[in-house]
Amino acid sequence: SYENDIVLDPFIGSGTTAIACLILKRNYIGFEISEKYYKIALERVKEVEYQQKLK
Repeated sequence: SYENDIVLDPFIGSGTTAIACLILKRNYIGFEISEKYYKIALERVKEVEYQQKLK
């Protein structure tokens, strides 16, 4: 994919694809049926977003 492309992850799990998209400047759409994994992914993504703002 290229910068600013949209990546779809229908099973986002712990958010690894979303994090890779943030680092590689891609947009992403992710779905997760498990509330447990949704919360894990959300916290991981927030941490990466925070780290990127510090740069």
